[in-house]
Amino acid sequence: MLETNLNVRFNDCDSLGHVNNSVYFTYFEEARKRLFQIFNHNLSIKSWNLIVASTNCYFLQEIGYAQKIKVYTWVSRIGKSSFDVEHSIEDENKNCIARGKAVLVNFNFEDKKSIPINNEIREELLKHISLK
Repeated sequence: MLETNLNVRFNDCDSLGHVNNSVYFTYFEEARKRLFQIFNHNLSIKSWNLIVASTNCYFLQEIGYAQKIKVYTWVSRIGKSSFDVEHSIEDENKNCIARGKAVLVNFNFEDKKSIPINNEIREELLKHISLK
């Protein structure tokens, strides 16, 4: 399981004084960076090979400005060309603030189609599998 520590920035918050709902997806994306590197070691946009097929978030509590949060990230399913990534955002007291999930697809942008996950990448993804 991967852990990413983040601090809530001023611009993450909306006029209601808490983190805007769309920013949670940015936190999840930032936490997926190390998984992205399994597919694309240097994170080069020119050789990018992943797309997001779906994503969701369950908002459980508000997050406020300057709050310290931790995003836990794990792989919960690996298919032929796609895999599921799940997230949990927790505050400093380990209270669960949000849960999310994304389905990522190994993708060939030239052919505009999904491609199978090779065995080397599958082995790396298996290191992060959990059913938390």
